[in-house]
Amino acid sequence: MKTRLFYPTVCLLILALTVPAIADDLTVVSKVTDGKGGSTTSTQYITTDKVRTSDGRFDTIMDLTSGRMIHIDHKKKKYEETSLEALRQHFVELEQMLEGNPMMSAMLGSETEVEVTKGSDSRQVAGYACDHYLMRIGQKFQFELWAARDLKAPLQYHDAKKMTYAMMGPMASRFDKLYEAMKEIEGFPLMTKIDTKVIGLKVQSESEATEVRKGAIPAGTFEPPKGYKKKKSSLEK
Repeated sequence: MKTRLFYPTVCLLILALTVPAIADDLTVVSKVTDGKGGSTTSTQYITTDKVRTSDGRFDTIMDLTSGRMIHIDHKKKKYEETSLEALRQHFVELEQMLEGNPMMSAMLGSETEVEVTKGSDSRQVAGYACDHYLMRIGQKFQFELWAARDLKAPLQYHDAKKMTYAMMGPMASRFDKLYEAMKEIEGFPLMTKIDTKVIGLKVQSESEATEVRKGAIPAGTFEPPKGYKKKKSSLEK
């Protein structure tokens, strides 16, 4: 796995589980806290065919129609654009690598071991009634989430979103299975909790939506900032 991609990919993991895609344009503001007591504010802009997530340092723009993703680094004032085809190819290569490495597979758990169970801790989040779910990928990766039953995500959103995780190295296939499982959840998550350890790395995070706004989002929201330099995608050949 490319080290430089790891931090933004973990950010994507935390944010993506709280990003809906529905008929109405939405702006969702969430508070994200880590296991060390630090916190950031993430903002998500959602239309029927585009999603932008921002944590102040990195932005990710997904065009669900064209199948292209733009990753923006505000500190470096650069961005790169990747095609869905390049993501697919990278995904295939990672799968082949994992198949040839039984030790890595044992560390991460079997990709077929994905469980979704409904919990009992329902609560109100950002004014929406949310049902409690527990999700597990093998024995190594676990989530808790609270899904707003009155806000729906289309199936194609999950299909497009899981391709983002082709960059996550051997974990990619696990997220492919995860998003297939998420199609069975009624509504989408407004709150998530992650507390797990993967490949020796402890991952702790909690994301809770504090505001959900409905209303048209300007088209320019889904473009890179003016003046930023475009660099070649690390996945494009």
